[in-house]
Amino acid sequence: MRKYLFVLFLFAAHTQALLAQLAGTPPNGPVSMSLGGVSSPIGNSWSIFNNPAGLTYLNGADAIFGYQTIFDYSPFNTVTAAVNYPTEFATASFGVYRFGDELFNSAMASLGLAKKIGIMSLGIKADYLQYNIDGFGKKAVFVAEMGGIATLTPHLTFGMHLYNFTQAVISDATGEKVPVIIRLSMKYKAAENLALYLEGEKDIDLDADVKFGLAYAIIEALELRTGFSTTTNRMTFGAGFNVKQFTIDYGLRSNPSLGATHNFGLTYRFTR
Repeated sequence: MRKYLFVLFLFAAHTQALLAQLAGTPPNGPVSMSLGGVSSPIGNSWSIFNNPAGLTYLNGADAIFGYQTIFDYSPFNTVTAAVNYPTEFATASFGVYRFGDELFNSAMASLGLAKKIGIMSLGIKADYLQYNIDGFGKKAVFVAEMGGIATLTPHLTFGMHLYNFTQAVISDATGEKVPVIIRLSMKYKAAENLALYLEGEKDIDLDADVKFGLAYAIIEALELRTGFSTTTNRMTFGAGFNVKQFTIDYGLRSNPSLGATHNFGLTYRFTR
């Protein structure tokens, strides 16, 4: 009986965020979610799940843990974790995530490497993606990603992220494939404590999505965020709070008819 309810819920919850999770795209993390889903111009500890080029913005080794719940429905929960380690040559990162329950789940392990060359930050990532559907077995595939971030001025940054540029296919027999997604973006730092974000995202099989985000630091330790996505037509909100070696992030995507999506994140820096 639960299988039929699960399928019915999938149709009822036919949203871009949920479809992305089912297709094997990792969650963007609480920072990106709170900025309307903008991800490619941002450099932070969550870049292993977004644009790997953003890993070059890290000043030291850290570990992150995230938890996302969609519509307060436990089978759609996602757990993420990663470790980031900058070196003199480049920044390396290893991350994992798992979405779903015993009926349907997808999991991914990712290894990323990023290097800064002049005004450019370049990153590449290899993913091992696995699907498991109760009664149908498991499928696994390798996915490749690459990205870049260009800092033209202290106020203006451009980002690009290409997900699954190798066009990996889940099943040749059924034609199921991992989505191919390109993101182009801009970040404008209007003031020391105010940043504006704009991103265009195109899945080759779906309509384009334009996203907007705004981040405002009330004080050095507290940043408020909001955003909007034209495809989902949903507002997002969130905040980040720094205390000693920890950063606590939270993102919320509203959905009046089905409920909200919550994303919690914790970052621990090994050095101050």
